[in-house]
Amino acid sequence: MTDCKSLFRSFYGGVYYPILVICLAFLGHFTGFDFAFIALILLSLVPAFWLCEDARFAVMPILSVVFTVSVKDYKSYDTGYERFLNPEVLILFAMVALLLIPSLVLFLVRRRKECNRLSPTGIWRGCALLGASMLFSGAFSANYDWKNPLFAVLFSVALLAVYFLFAFYMRHDRSAVDYMMYCFLLAGILICAELIAAYFTNVRFVDGEIDKGSVVLGWGIWTAIGGMLAFLMPACFYFAASHKRGWIAFGIGLLEFVCIFLSQSRGALLIGALDFGLCMLYLLFKGKNRKQNRIFILSLAVVGAVGCIFLRDKIFTVLQNFQSMGLADNGRFEIWNIGWRNFLKYPVFGSGFYDSFVDPAFEHSIDPYLYHNTVIQMLGACGLVGFCAYFYHRLQTVRLVCKKPNPCKIFLGIALLSFLLFNLLDVLFFKFYPSFFYALMLLCMEKSEISSEKT
Repeated sequence: MTDCKSLFRSFYGGVYYPILVICLAFLGHFTGFDFAFIALILLSLVPAFWLCEDARFAVMPILSVVFTVSVKDYKSYDTGYERFLNPEVLILFAMVALLLIPSLVLFLVRRRKECNRLSPTGIWRGCALLGASMLFSGAFSANYDWKNPLFAVLFSVALLAVYFLFAFYMRHDRSAVDYMMYCFLLAGILICAELIAAYFTNVRFVDGEIDKGSVVLGWGIWTAIGGMLAFLMPACFYFAASHKRGWIAFGIGLLEFVCIFLSQSRGALLIGALDFGLCMLYLLFKGKNRKQNRIFILSLAVVGAVGCIFLRDKIFTVLQNFQSMGLADNGRFEIWNIGWRNFLKYPVFGSGFYDSFVDPAFEHSIDPYLYHNTVIQMLGACGLVGFCAYFYHRLQTVRLVCKKPNPCKIFLGIALLSFLLFNLLDVLFFKFYPSFFYALMLLCMEKSEISSEKT
């Protein structure tokens, strides 16, 4: 019995369970039976909560379950999530919750005496302050909506619940850092697989040009796809820098960069190119595998040049959307101006996330229509109170990256830089599922200091 339990724990805490999870997520997404596979992924956590001692097994399901959502019944600007509210779907997830929630509670209670202590100066303080400031968004404004505090609570729970779960209940050593980075890498592979599959099924070509509006994966449109890939790509090059078989991770990183092109997101391509360049600079001069990586990078430059010559027509097809859009702002300046005016009108607490600027498609959604710029969003929606909280959190983040730098901090620092720059043009920062990745990356950087001291 003890041997069986040990095998069970080694499977859930090892490299194969995360692979199983992303395979289930891909199958659910590709076949359209997404709800069934989401339920299966969540139910796979139940025995682990009963038998495992370390919460690391929950990382991959939490990160990947949202990517199971397929394009089935997808509609443009389908922000009401009506399909999730069908009676049969609610019954299915109620049954899952009846098994999952008691198992989670049992795990938390069973491991309460062995859980880690929370650092009083940790990054969680800035996250909590940011969430608290959002509770007051739109206070005293003429367009105040009861959904403002609800959105703030949901955002804070998505960010802090994941952070606290793994801060308290995950064993933090060098293997934990590598495990989280490994899960980021696998999440990127999952998105790439879904995007490539979409090009064989749903993506349309009109007059030799990719129909950008058809680059959709159910859980996100082209900007979300490209933004998430740019966010996750540095994790690949973390392994390429110093780990055995780093060439595999290097190849996965290249695949993710190519898929950023396929996403057709201009912002993601701009930020992804910066991302990629910074990672290449590190690989050229740092890490145990730098000699090997220099050969790879030189070979890549040669192959890329030859490919541009012989595949120029296909490359031109992929890049046509970027060329036709050029530097057009796509309405960004207009909505930024609205956000700024709302800040000037309500400078203390802002006008809230649900002000007069509402797209009709978002009227009945808990998901607000955002200003596509994090700074303007905090000023316009939360005023100086929210902006100061965000600025404090950002100072904490910079300090975390710069204090005792190590490879984990450098590559995740690049990832966070790309994420924050991308969110000067888009809205991923205020979506719930990127918060899971954001929280874990912050925690991973914090705990990498401990693992560095132990090795």
